Amino acid sequence: MTVHDGNGWTRCGRGHRHWGRHGAAGLLLAAPDQAGRPTVLLQQRSWWGSYGGAWGPPGGARDSHESVVRAALREAIEECAIDPRPVRVHGVLTDDHGGWTYQTVLANAAAPLPAAAVSEETSEVAWVPEADVERLPLHPGFAGQWPALRTALSPLTIIVDAANVMGSRPDGWWRDRAGAARRLVDQIGELALSGVTRLPESVPAPAIDRWFPHFVVVLEGAAAAMADAGGPGRSGGSGGGGGSGGSGDSGEDSQPRIVRARGSGDDEIVRQTAGIAGIAGPRLVVTADRELRSRCEAVGAFVVGPRWLLDLL
Repeated sequence: MTVHDGNGWTRCGRGHRHWGRHGAAGLLLAAPDQAGRPTVLLQQRSWWGSYGGAWGPPGGARDSHESVVRAALREAIEECAIDPRPVRVHGVLTDDHGGWTYQTVLANAAAPLPAAAVSEETSEVAWVPEADVERLPLHPGFAGQWPALRTALSPLTIIVDAANVMGSRPDGWWRDRAGAARRLVDQIGELALSGVTRLPESVPAPAIDRWFPHFVVVLEGAAAAMADAGGPGRSGGSGGGGGSGGSGDSGEDSQPRIVRARGSGDDEIVRQTAGIAGIAGPRLVVTADRELRSRCEAVGAFVVGPRWLLDLL
């Protein structure tokens, strides 16, 4: 394993020539402008290189020892001087050419980050309004993927009715509710790291290869003692706290946010669901409670039963 051992040309199963012996990766970073409109970070390739003058996300060859997320973040740093700390990865889309892949890592930030053309391969860097992307001369590969990528610029948020999910598996949770809650949060934390490869059919989400969702776990009653005892994840009271951030390898720092209900757990779940209604992107509530389902759907969320989540854990 050596640094930049991925540099070099290779051919895919279709006979096309590609840069990147081990495939390539790019970072499509989205952020709202001051008016709340979505923008994406794009770079213009230097005129002397392949597809000179074309625009697309920062990206390049992936080294043999790198994950796709690490490679995409490294390229954004090397080419656009992006600070990766505020970057939150939420998905991956793969363009498979048969033996060679280009993987676009989808990520978001709270606001456009400072960026500059710091590589000889980069002519210009800009935060481009989503609506203006197609007006640019795009790299052919990015142009082909943009319609799918455009629908996945915002993260998926999953709000978990912990009491309902715990009650759906007979593992003795009633003897130690706080311990059962801790086990559930730990398992959801592992899922947050590995990502979700399939969503319920009822959720009209983009068909990307892997989601790294924002998880919000709502605890109530005796189970909330886990949060009081400093259990895993981030905790907050009624109304919740800040969301997760960071730019780990595959969703690191995306541990579930724990919210302790100070009254009705159902009321807290609805508050959490409605409180993020202004954020673009699908919201999915995990519960089997019929009344709660109706209340969450009324504020624009999708709902799925606990079995879907338990099958993933």
